[in-house]
Amino acid sequence: MSSLGSLINVIIMGLAIITVGGFCYVEYGIGKIRNTREERHKKNRTTEFTKGGIVRTPDAVTWEETLDEKEEFNGILVKYSVFSQFIPIFPLLGILGTVAGLIQQMDAGIDQMRDALGTSMWTTFWGLIAAIFLKLVDAIIVSKSINKMDNYFETFEQNYQMVRDKMEQENEKN
Repeated sequence: MSSLGSLINVIIMGLAIITVGGFCYVEYGIGKIRNTREERHKKNRTTEFTKGGIVRTPDAVTWEETLDEKEEFNGILVKYSVFSQFIPIFPLLGILGTVAGLIQQMDAGIDQMRDALGTSMWTTFWGLIAAIFLKLVDAIIVSKSINKMDNYFETFEQNYQMVRDKMEQENEKN
């Protein structure tokens, strides 16, 4: 295999490892936000035993605490968007290897043509494998976590707005 083809394969593997690491970082950050939120909810929730049964206070979550979590989540989304943009690069690197192999064939003998064709096929193969694998990881794991967290913040904001609107209406009546 040519040195250019070998270099492209090393770049594909290195970039794939970096992308997987980035996705792990994103998952870790989302898990950290989720754990912080759950701990805060447990701390703010009380349970009282009365004659009528068990009474639990609703979660006392402030807008400021949730806003801090939302800002942290937005920072994670920026990093996620960078790493997810790497995925389309892999097939392009594979095509680059194919072109490099085909260019080598122009001035080559039979044995060199076989090596050049091998370079073409292997770089394309590894580029496609990396893209498919990372797209699956993104779709099955990372995007799912991001969507859940995004839905949480959206629901919280809607509920907070409804409570605020209701309080404003009650204040206007008084």
